[in-house]
This record gives sequence, structure tokens and C-alpha cells, in this order.
Amino acid sequence: MAYFCSCPAWLKDASSIVKLLVQRQDDRLVEPLTYLSASHEVFALTLIITWFLTLAFYPHQIHAHPARPIIGSYNPCFGWDYAPASYIALTGCSCNVYLTWRYAFLDKTRTLLVMKKNGSDRPSWSETFAAGTATFLQVASNTWLLLWLIGPNADHPNDPDGPVVKYWFIHTGIFVTYGLASFLAALGNYVEVANGPHKANIGTKNTVFICVYGLVLSFLVIVYFYDLIEYEFGQEPALMPWLTQTADILWIMCVSSITSFLPREPPLRITMSLAGDADDEEIAKLAAAQAEVDDQQSGIRSKVLGCCV
Repeated sequence: MAYFCSCPAWLKDASSIVKLLVQRQDDRLVEPLTYLSASHEVFALTLIITWFLTLAFYPHQIHAHPARPIIGSYNPCFGWDYAPASYIALTGCSCNVYLTWRYAFLDKTRTLLVMKKNGSDRPSWSETFAAGTATFLQVASNTWLLLWLIGPNADHPNDPDGPVVKYWFIHTGIFVTYGLASFLAALGNYVEVANGPHKANIGTKNTVFICVYGLVLSFLVIVYFYDLIEYEFGQEPALMPWLTQTADILWIMCVSSITSFLPREPPLRITMSLAGDADDEEIAKLAAAQAEVDDQQSGIRSKVLGCCV
């Protein structure tokens, strides 16, 4: 059997990152949500490490963060906005580019396989929406890395002339873009299952979660942009700090719960082998099958684009 490494079963069950690292390579079952869950674990580990480092050695970067006068509360980003924590944060979050892209690729692949199984050559509106939101998440995971280039670049802790608000506007916009992409990807997954052959998997907890997640994200966007718009140098934040702090906590709770509260779909089976292990006839069959799949995907993409124009 082809494994990169091994670990105790309890650790594999507890961590999606570990589960991906110890999975069998030649023949395995894969749930796309495992990659999404792993990206959330990367966020959590990166936040824990950077906050511990900054609080222990550079606490002024948090307590005197230049954006704190705008919102009054402690944003999760305060612990990793400045060096040396930013070096760790950028390195860690860059892993999420792969994880979210892999999630989106596998999720869209599963949709194509379900369509083929059902004899459909045209995606439904829910499948198109799910594919679009997954692509949005892919792009947002790339633009997320701009957080360390826009905002912290113009200000420093204990900056006496106050924050450069226009850069923190853009900084918050990048953050909100990823937050919106994450929510829409979850919503896309929900509506695709609700309108597909596995709609029986939709339960009350799934519906309640999506509604709560949407409300929490809306609340976060409103309180942050209201504080930014109404900010005046030397004045207290426009809103009470506990409002933005509550928005941060609720949003983190929702993001951490995505993979637990989304409806389940069938996993994908992935097999790998060296082409030289197959005979010429089998390789020819595989090549023909791949060409057929490529033609089908090309036709489906054309129809999707035709629906969008």
C-alpha cells in the first residue's frame, strides 16, 4: 500500500490536515470538504502560533495596533499583521491557496460525475451556482494574501498621526471578499444538494446554519464598514467595541463549523498507478476515455457560458 506516513487513528480522526497527509495514495476515497476543513485548520493553527508569539514578545503590536482606534476591539488579524508574526502568517495562509483550489476542483469534478450518472448534459442552475461560488473561493484565497501588503504597509503600531483609513478600507474589503466567498461556497454546496439527487441529506441543522451564517456575515460587514466610514481622528469608534468583537467571534464560530453543518455528499474514489504498469490496449482505452471526458467537459462549459451571457 502507498502511504506517505502513518499516525494514530485518533489523530487522523481529529485533524483534516493529518487525514490528508496519511491517506492512501494509490486508491482512496476523498471528500472534497476535507480539503476545506484543512484550510480552516491552517487558519486556526496560524492564528494560535502568531498570537502567542506576538503577545509574548511584541504585545504593543496588538494593544497599539493602528486600526484599533477605528473599531475599538481586538481583531483576529492584530496578532499577525506585523513582523515577525506576519512571516509565519503569510507562509501558513499560502497553503490555503492549494487547499481551496483542490477543494473547488474536486467539488466541481463530483458535480460532473453526478451529471454523467444522471444522464444530464446541461448543469442545473444550482450546479452552475455551486461551481461559480467554488471558483470565487479559489480566487479569494489568492487575494487574501494581499492582507499583509495593504493596510499594515501604511501604518505602524503607536503611529502618532492615526491610521490611513483608505488602506484599512481596502484591507477590510479583502477580508470581507474572502468571508463572502467562503459563505457563498457553503451556500452553493447547500443549494446544490437541496436541488439534487441527495436532497434527502438536507436537515434542519443545515438550513439553520446557512441562515445564521449569512446573518453573522452581514452583521460583521455592517459594523466594520460603519466604523470605517464614521471614523474621525482623535474620536472614539462610532460603534461600541463589543459589537465588532462579537461579530468577529460569531464569524469565527461559523467558519469553524462549515464542514460540520454542510450536508453530506458521496465521496470521490481516486486511483493512481504508473502508466507503464498497464498494457498498450489498456492505455489506449484510458486515453480514449479521457478524450471523451474532455469533450464532454468542453461542451458543458460552453453551455454554462452560454447561459451566463
